[in-house]
Amino acid sequence: MSLAARDCSDEGVEACETLLSAGLGDQVLAVADASIRSPPRVMVVKQLETSTRLHRGNNIDGSVTIDLGYLKATTYNTETGIASIEPASRWGDAFLALERSGVAVPSGRDGNVGIGGFLTGGGNSYYTGLYGFGCDSVVNAEIVLADGSIINANKYSHPDLLKALKGGWGNFGIVTRFDLETFPSKPLWGGIRASENSHTAAVGAAMVNFTANYHKNPEAAYLINFTYNPGMSPDILVAQVVVDTSGKEAPPAFDQALAVPELFNDIKIPSMGSMSNDYLLPPSLHNVWFTLTFKNDERVIQKSAELHEKLVAEMLQTVSTNELGTQNLFQPIPKFFAEIGEFRRGNVLGLDQGLEMKAALEEFAKSIDALQPWVYINYADPTQDPISSYGKANVEFLQKVLAKYDPTGMFQRRMRSGFKLPTAAN
Repeated sequence: MSLAARDCSDEGVEACETLLSAGLGDQVLAVADASIRSPPRVMVVKQLETSTRLHRGNNIDGSVTIDLGYLKATTYNTETGIASIEPASRWGDAFLALERSGVAVPSGRDGNVGIGGFLTGGGNSYYTGLYGFGCDSVVNAEIVLADGSIINANKYSHPDLLKALKGGWGNFGIVTRFDLETFPSKPLWGGIRASENSHTAAVGAAMVNFTANYHKNPEAAYLINFTYNPGMSPDILVAQVVVDTSGKEAPPAFDQALAVPELFNDIKIPSMGSMSNDYLLPPSLHNVWFTLTFKNDERVIQKSAELHEKLVAEMLQTVSTNELGTQNLFQPIPKFFAEIGEFRRGNVLGLDQGLEMKAALEEFAKSIDALQPWVYINYADPTQDPISSYGKANVEFLQKVLAKYDPTGMFQRRMRSGFKLPTAAN
């Protein structure tokens, strides 16, 4: 068999010298190996001499931190139409890079959202009605397994692992690259309309009607948000996010939403890249999220608005006005989202006062038979168990994949962060 070597021994390249000093060397590959056509990617840098403070980042004493911060490249293959995005990229940067090639992928709506967690957690976007969750566009994932081997998971090789990564989070290894199908990039129409809180009932009715008819207008996206934001208003506002990904202005799908009187709006015709960088969470505040899923019922929205108003009043008794912001957000998750995912190779998505609000809303939803068990992992609080909400069959599938690719359970036992798989029954 003919062999060839990928030479990573050039002196003067600091990262390569670091690997050589650690006793590592060149890798010999078969000529037919696809890896030989790509330049070596060095995933290690020399230890810094200065100390560094990381936001919300620390490791257990004596343990190892694996920092993927340098894996943030975004490339596009014009021949295959595939975008390759590394996990430390953020959607704002990745989308702008892809727009230069005239393409897009289903992405996070906030430009600061990271690629890795978004895609392994499912990934809800403005494009979900057309293309499914973000993970449904992933056709290949390069991943480092617990034994140190690097493999590619796709429909031809390790398809079970690829499916498990679509909602299974970081339980199976470290993903170092995602390859996604793309679609032509085009300007959107949309933005935020803010109204007085007195219009809660009208906005709730608009959400219920939109959700019931979402399958007829898959290019549209609609969210409502009861928000306390002192930078915008001293009072709680109800904001409507209206987006048409085809660029059609004020489409009929939003007739009911646009009929609600507004205080102001920022509706425009932006690109997805610029829009994602317009709506960023404040970087200087701690963010806490939790999530519940309900049937399409106006009563739940009304009750949630009431509980949110009570929560804000209680928190303002102990937190200063300019240090608090809230979002009580509703977004549709209709059945046809799951149908798109199954068609596109499948996935496995099946603070004290804040928790009190969640518990009260959950109890109310149960009382009117409106509670759904599914918990979206990317919005979940550490006290929640989103993976169990995927259903027995999907959990058992994930456990089988884990036993196959990480038989010692290293990513379950040694990596303490993140949501873990429920323990398999004996």
